Amino acid sequence: MEPITRRVEEITLRRWEDFLSSLSKRFGPLSGKVVFEGIPDVSLRDVGGLRSAKREVESLVLSLRRPDLYRRWGTKPIKGVLFYGPPATGKTLLAKALAREAGAIFFHLRMRGIALKWSMETGDLFQELFTAIRGNEGVVLYLDELEALAFERTFGPEEARGTSRRAINALLESLEGLDAHERAMVLASTSQPDAVDPALIGPGRFDRLIEVPLPDGEEKQEILEIQQRKAEALAGRPLFKALDYDAITARTAKMSGGDLHEIVQRTLEEKARLEGSAHDPGLVETHDLLRVIEEYRKIKEVVEKIRYGQYL
Repeated sequence: MEPITRRVEEITLRRWEDFLSSLSKRFGPLSGKVVFEGIPDVSLRDVGGLRSAKREVESLVLSLRRPDLYRRWGTKPIKGVLFYGPPATGKTLLAKALAREAGAIFFHLRMRGIALKWSMETGDLFQELFTAIRGNEGVVLYLDELEALAFERTFGPEEARGTSRRAINALLESLEGLDAHERAMVLASTSQPDAVDPALIGPGRFDRLIEVPLPDGEEKQEILEIQQRKAEALAGRPLFKALDYDAITARTAKMSGGDLHEIVQRTLEEKARLEGSAHDPGLVETHDLLRVIEEYRKIKEVVEKIRYGQYL
């Protein structure tokens, strides 16, 4: 990176950090709720599978990077995008990759934490954030778990409706107020599309919906290969023997990319523990991963039972 370019980026990052500091003085600590990540270090090459979703993201990069092209063709760039699909399928990775490819600053808004802490002030928070991004070059706001704007779990039904409506109206006004040709985009994600308020979906709002499904067999292999490359790059040495991907993926029905990541991490942790106890762990082989998969499947069953209240 050229010294002048680096200096400009440092000034930009410092300006956004100062803005967040002022925001925390008004709303209280932002940690874990509004996360400023600068330009993310995740590219589309780091996202395994999701061929269709990645193609859509590639087109959206142009919408964010070159909004002037849309004016030349008498149309407007996309401003609101909703990623939907099961948990841990890569929605947040896609959002970060989009920002990275477009050279945009990335704000991660964890909507569940925001709704619990600032339910009555969520609309004010939206207005502050949207005001800040107007006129800036290259900003992405990412609203994670958009369905959390329904406040039924926080308040009684009548109060929840009023509180949700105020927050949703503020978000809609902010979205519709974005200049069509600014380098700004609002991304959102949900694993419960049926719980998202219908008013948020439509022209000038979240008008581009992108499905992020569970991976198929080939995509699972691609995800595993990416995890393998990352681990070996971090370790600076080979960690895996040749793997039988068909055998591995056959045992991962209904598992997400996040599940596969966790399985690889648990397998590598096992090897680290063996070496720490003065055993020779050997390189990771197919049978190591298969054993961890079976253990992980049991854990997932417990998690599902807890999620649906079967242990209550």
